[in-house]
Amino acid sequence: MLQIHGHFIRTNEEFYLFIIYAPCDPREKQVLWASLLLHLQALRGAKVCVCGDFNAVRCVEECRSVRGDDVVTDFHHFSEFIDNNGLIDFPLCGRRFTWFKGDGTDMSRIDRFLLSEEWCLQWPNCFQVALLRGLSDHCSLQLSVDEENWGPRPSRMLKCWQDMPRYK
Repeated sequence: MLQIHGHFIRTNEEFYLFIIYAPCDPREKQVLWASLLLHLQALRGAKVCVCGDFNAVRCVEECRSVRGDDVVTDFHHFSEFIDNNGLIDFPLCGRRFTWFKGDGTDMSRIDRFLLSEEWCLQWPNCFQVALLRGLSDHCSLQLSVDEENWGPRPSRMLKCWQDMPRYK
């Protein structure tokens, strides 16, 4: 866990950012949740973003296995952690899953942004997008808070292309 405390340059808004890389072991994960709980309790009322690889899902629908052994045992603990800390888990845009096993047999949504209510009140138009997966087995996530983000630019063409025979 990495904690960053800063201010946005344009607005001078204070914020806290926690970057998480959770262990796979359930007991070690509980230690991380407990430690993070103490930090978040100390920051009640602050603008907080907790993001990263949580190595946990909130429900059975957030994971899939081709083998059919969708055994997810610790999603209750993760959901309780999110709910007990008043964190908001936005729906994921762009993709359903953020992690893919190399052979494509398993996939899950283990990466996410979790935001405090104060963050969402300051920037109410937040949304998270899973981008294309490159060489990594994880999709990069993007948190957008820009109200003027209109998405990708439309395609462009040169007007001279219309002069070519059989263009239409």
